[in-house]
Amino acid sequence: MKNNHFHRWQIIFPVLLAAVFSSCSDDFFDTEKGGRIDPSQHYKSMLDADLSYYGCFVYLQDIAQNLVLVDGLRSDLMDVTENADRDMIDINRHELSADNPYIDPSNFYKLIININEVLPNLPQIVERDRDFDSTYLVQYTGVLVTMRCWAYFMLAKMNGEVGLVEGNMTDINANEPPVYLSKLEIINKLIDELLPYYDEEDIFRYPIDHYVLLGELYLEKNDYANAAKYLKFACDGPALRNVYMVGGDFSNEAWSSIFLNSVDQEGTVFTAVPYSFKDGQPDFLEEWMHYDYGFRVRPTDYIVNSFKTQIQQNDMTGDLYRGAGITYDTTETGIPYINKYSIDKGVQLSADIILYRAADVHLLLAEALNRMGQFENALALLNNGFGSMSGDRPPEYTKWSSNRGVRGRVYLKAKTVPEGTARAVDYIEDLIIQERAMELAFEGKRWFDLVRIANRRGDPAYLADRVAAKFEDAATAEAVRSKLMDPSNWYLPIPKVNSK
Repeated sequence: MKNNHFHRWQIIFPVLLAAVFSSCSDDFFDTEKGGRIDPSQHYKSMLDADLSYYGCFVYLQDIAQNLVLVDGLRSDLMDVTENADRDMIDINRHELSADNPYIDPSNFYKLIININEVLPNLPQIVERDRDFDSTYLVQYTGVLVTMRCWAYFMLAKMNGEVGLVEGNMTDINANEPPVYLSKLEIINKLIDELLPYYDEEDIFRYPIDHYVLLGELYLEKNDYANAAKYLKFACDGPALRNVYMVGGDFSNEAWSSIFLNSVDQEGTVFTAVPYSFKDGQPDFLEEWMHYDYGFRVRPTDYIVNSFKTQIQQNDMTGDLYRGAGITYDTTETGIPYINKYSIDKGVQLSADIILYRAADVHLLLAEALNRMGQFENALALLNNGFGSMSGDRPPEYTKWSSNRGVRGRVYLKAKTVPEGTARAVDYIEDLIIQERAMELAFEGKRWFDLVRIANRRGDPAYLADRVAAKFEDAATAEAVRSKLMDPSNWYLPIPKVNSK
């Protein structure tokens, strides 16, 4: 059963305090102050620090739900049913408009604005309350900076460019519109902002997600050496830690346990957004996805068949621990529906949404290593892990004895590269991306994976062909494919304030 426990230094907040920051208006460019709190009257104690800190994350629940939905519908993993609303259908067909509520970026900017307000005011609490010392200040600051960078990065991946919100919200007005940065420009800026918070001797000084995000930023700009450095560090850290190893016994229902109280899955989940129907914080993904709720979206044939055709280590067919009955299920009449957010049958509309977890990071690391030419290491992470190597492990992976690999821990046969394969790097990359489709199905990752690889290879058809294939109607498939052959259509339309 679900509980509401949370860990202070993870970006996990089961109690969202909307009242703390009532000043954010519906439009983040609105200059009305509303009911702002006077900083000189508020930032006095540890309690004020906590209220301000937690209040920054009030918008994460809406953000996470929409991310999962939009990612699935834009990609080749999710399709609409006859119950879908018009806005879902438009996203699925890539007929996008800025007023579609599911792609509204305003909650990201509200998150950023709240963090902008809190960060410069935290230091004064150190002077006023001895319980809030410099250690707390560093840790609170590290989490807030990381979360703000994550929000900017997600906006960049979705929209292709980002309006940079400098300083306090009250500095934004129609006469001083934000500076818009391209995806590469904002990535470089975010890396510069995160690097000062890197401490290779003390993994706990800043949130683990900090290093994951750094690695993902470098991977997005095809800097594979730095991507591998930070992604690996997020998993193994300094000598004192050996946690996120993708190990353990995942037989029977163990893999599905990741999604039961995700915020408590230490060693597996880096960051999750919790929900509670009982506390008035429902996760509507279950309502959108599960057959019993009149599902509006469904899994595509591609992802269902991917699970069905996997070969187990005993040569039997089917992905037993991640596929049927777990990620998806079927009705008595054989209709498939998404089940990942309904695994806990005793709790309604309360499934957590995971932002980062160990298998995600391992596969990103495998992608970076593969592009560096470290094919064996990449395949080890994909298949049976460094712990299964018959010879000596690479010296930099000596601590990874418990690593079983993403496929190995769910007892699937290892993937290999056929002899004579002309472009092994592309072949292995395809294996990794397909594995991510299954391991991370309906977790908000797939569309970004397709865009990243298509951009890297300079091949729009890589993305366009896969997405178009989910449509049974030939005319719809061709219309979507034609649109996606133009990379400018990979990014969401956004309302934009004109520059001076």
